[in-house]
Amino acid sequence: MRHDIELTGHAFRLRPIELSDAQSIVDLRTSQPERGQFLHPISDDVSLQEAYLTRYFDIPEDYYFVVERLKTGKPEGLISIYDISNRMGEWGRWILSDRSLAAVESCWLVYKVGFECLNLQSIYCRTIAKNEPVVSFHDSCGIPRYNLLENFFTLGAEKYDAVEHRINIEQWNSIQPVLDSKSQQIAKRLNR
Repeated sequence: MRHDIELTGHAFRLRPIELSDAQSIVDLRTSQPERGQFLHPISDDVSLQEAYLTRYFDIPEDYYFVVERLKTGKPEGLISIYDISNRMGEWGRWILSDRSLAAVESCWLVYKVGFECLNLQSIYCRTIAKNEPVVSFHDSCGIPRYNLLENFFTLGAEKYDAVEHRINIEQWNSIQPVLDSKSQQIAKRLNR
């Protein structure tokens, strides 16, 4: 969906995805297959990505962002909140470039979008259980595990279990300062 939500953090910002981002999306998603192995594959044909984005702009309640480094203006990743219903939404489509330090801050910012801009009451994220680094990341942020969904994702011919992490607004109020503090520490390292 076309939206105008932009949120600036300490070292990164989330800005709305644009049609002009098609090439950088393709580069990010296809140039590092190990980082995208648990995402649905995409073609390296930029025109197909442009067609996808054109369709995306018509999907209501779907907020797709570029994670951009403040100092350089360089895109370092992608993240979304979508499938919003009954004041609950899912965040995902998350991928960061190799060696990016945007993980904590992009997570913090997407929760801020959900709770503070979209006024959601609950946000969840579903991660393929075999994607242990990302499951561990959510755990380390203090986001509670809610459910194990068996055979939830299908990629190619394989089915994968998913770990669902879920947080409500009350939990966010206690986790938010921790993620903010971690984001500030990383920003200090980046700005040296």
